[in-house]
Amino acid sequence: MADEYYDEAGAQAQKRVAMTADMRAQRQAVLARLALTRGAQVLDVGAGNGIMAQEILDIVGPDGSVSGIDSSNAMVAMAKAFCPGGDFRTGSATMLPFDAAAFDAVTTAQVLCFVEDRAAALAEMHRVLRPGGLLVILDSDWDSLVWATHRPDLLARIVTMLTDVYASAHVPRHLSADLLMAGFEIADRAVHPLTAWSLDEDRYAGQIATIATNMMAASDAFSAADLADWTADQDELVASGRFMFSLNRYIFTARRPG
Repeated sequence: MADEYYDEAGAQAQKRVAMTADMRAQRQAVLARLALTRGAQVLDVGAGNGIMAQEILDIVGPDGSVSGIDSSNAMVAMAKAFCPGGDFRTGSATMLPFDAAAFDAVTTAQVLCFVEDRAAALAEMHRVLRPGGLLVILDSDWDSLVWATHRPDLLARIVTMLTDVYASAHVPRHLSADLLMAGFEIADRAVHPLTAWSLDEDRYAGQIATIATNMMAASDAFSAADLADWTADQDELVASGRFMFSLNRYIFTARRPG
């Protein structure tokens, strides 16, 4: 993840998203597929705020370990504070600073969308996994977005703004081929929708809507009238019971043969 994107303010915003009910459920979906046991050695690529790492550490116990890497210094600092028992380092997904076959499991969520060279990142994850180890990847395809609005033209500009930071906003459609090319066996593929019918702050939709309006307010690409129109549009949909937000995330479980 880009350090210039997740500065201190961005890290705090991401933490608020991570604490929502939707993100708690998402982490549980990933953990269920990792099927961790006591004593496991686990790597979180793009560890972010360390919340997932702490949940992993709670499962693997004192005989296990969790390591994390993130390109954002602000995120690494947050992870160290939230999960003091983890080993967190600043670095790149395409050059992991760990020995070969060091981990029983690797996980990465909403990270490959930021990576220009997915093949290199997957090769590194393959390298650090022990034979038979599991890799669980979660990422979004933004073409799956359904966001109720009377202003589809404005929504299209907002989505472009939200996804401009990514190397790809459509990682899942390529991931099966990418995993096979990297030498993995695909064990499972599943969809994990983030759906909301209101702008509740405890849902992903509420947090991403706040992030979007804050970004609009700070961007020269949107006028004050654009922001007012968007806010009025969303308020009216919520008040009339017609609001809807849904974005599909996809979870891939793969194994290093061995």
